[in-house]
Amino acid sequence: MGSRHVARPALAALAATVTSLGCVVALTATPANAVKSRKPAPALTSTTMPTYPTSIVGVSPQAMEKPNDSGRTIRSLTLDNGRFFVGYGDYLENGGPTKVTTFDPATRTFAETGLTAPTEEVTTFRRINGKLYAPWTDPTGSATANQGFSTNASGTWTNEFKAPAEHVYDVASLNGTDLWMVGSAKNVVSGKGGAAAYRSTDRGATWTLVAADTSNVETGYERYYWAAAINGKMYLQAHNVAEGAPLRIFNGTSWSTLSLNPCNTVESRAVEVFKGNIICTNYGRGVVAFDGKTATTVLNTDGWNVLDFDIPGDGYIYALSRAGVYRSADGLSWQGLTTVPEYAWSIGVHNGTIYLGERLNATIRKVDGLNTNAVPAPSTTSTTCKGKSKSC
Repeated sequence: MGSRHVARPALAALAATVTSLGCVVALTATPANAVKSRKPAPALTSTTMPTYPTSIVGVSPQAMEKPNDSGRTIRSLTLDNGRFFVGYGDYLENGGPTKVTTFDPATRTFAETGLTAPTEEVTTFRRINGKLYAPWTDPTGSATANQGFSTNASGTWTNEFKAPAEHVYDVASLNGTDLWMVGSAKNVVSGKGGAAAYRSTDRGATWTLVAADTSNVETGYERYYWAAAINGKMYLQAHNVAEGAPLRIFNGTSWSTLSLNPCNTVESRAVEVFKGNIICTNYGRGVVAFDGKTATTVLNTDGWNVLDFDIPGDGYIYALSRAGVYRSADGLSWQGLTTVPEYAWSIGVHNGTIYLGERLNATIRKVDGLNTNAVPAPSTTSTTCKGKSKSC
């Protein structure tokens, strides 16, 4: 529908100083839709990051069909059965529906699933009970129709029109038997709608509005951008609420709140669950681990944006920043692996090889000469920030 979007702050041109619970970090971010960016200055990491060459392995013909450069950005690479599901598109541009596509790293070929999602972009693929769910960030259909997600839960890819949402940014599950989708509600009378979270307890047949937040004077920009469950509790938090919104927590029967903002991001793909923690970014500035009570900055990328995470199933979580690729076995201690080309925007790891989706040009690269399976674990036990230390 292409309406009432907030520009991605992690990608917007700004200079800011961020105070987190763990570290103080300064950064200058990069425009999301710059036609050509300047090569960044060398990262000021505490240890020297090795540099490996990269090579192009494919250019997505489906992403190239998008009408603008930002729409051709490869926003995510989600591994499933040996293939990457490719996220691309741009919710700020009315570029039309988006084909659900894959990239096979073995044959270096792109393929279409046969489904076209009614959304301007497909950015996030969530795995629930072994199936994938792709929320409709910016639906292209009727302003009065139900919206939802694309999924292969039935064995084939289908579009599921489930609730009166305007935007759906994330899909999650609390216990493996329920489904959640979060984003914003629509109000076709006033043209506004607040942050809204819907839940289904009958395998997606029916949905109930279970959480909502909005400003005292509703603007229509209030959103839930992510939802994540750890330790038997679902966490979500509205953004763009003028008076601020609490972190909302659902334990399966009742709700509570915390005055904390652990994952200050508008990108659902920048929020993952790993080893009992929610791992996320604070508008791209470093990596934060949240255990349900405390949020701690566990990786200081020296002002370089953290753009994407990947959990490929090899026992590690990987983080892509403008400074390079990092990995962690516990989500708390991080190890630098390699620098990356300036256009790297998303990451996927398969059989020890790192693949990088690029912005603006529909390109996928692989890192040559680096086998992550052969990289030894670091000798240090933790790089967690303490107090105001910048040494991590």
